[in-house]
Amino acid sequence: MTPSVNQAVLTHIVQALKEGQIRYCESLGFSPQELCELTRLTADDILFLSNSAVQFITTHIDHEMLGRMLARMEQERLFQQRLEEALSLGASIEFINHYFGLSTPEVCARRRLIGLFVRQGRNNAPDEQMETLVWNEWQKTGVNKLDSPEALTAMMAMAREHDLSLTVIWNLLRQWTQEKLLHEE
Repeated sequence: MTPSVNQAVLTHIVQALKEGQIRYCESLGFSPQELCELTRLTADDILFLSNSAVQFITTHIDHEMLGRMLARMEQERLFQQRLEEALSLGASIEFINHYFGLSTPEVCARRRLIGLFVRQGRNNAPDEQMETLVWNEWQKTGVNKLDSPEALTAMMAMAREHDLSLTVIWNLLRQWTQEKLLHEE
């Protein structure tokens, strides 16, 4: 026998009342008098109400809100995938903070969760060949603003394609921007 909506909601409400969440219970549509009566129920009373063939609790689905939440969930899933990929491509804490807004402890925790262990210290300085490669690849992207989603996408593609550290690419681009070699719009 599957639990009924009555049983699920009653069990939840009785627990919420025991925790003192009266306003929450009222927000679900229970009147103060009903809540008062529910606090006096014994286990047998709850069992009787739960097993009743009469459905006195109904559910309503807000389809518009559900659609929005599903869309938001998809955005969050893509954000998490992109964040994980950036970390695996060698993004520094500063990089992740800049593009994803995570704090140092959050970045460290995320790295541990995905099994990434990063050595301490700075990345090795890129050689001239690597600098030339990054310069040429960046010119091909046509991206004019380093602080943009397009720049993040382009840098991640370069790091993935050429097996370069995302942080090294970003540092080079920032250096060239500061030296006015790259012009931002």
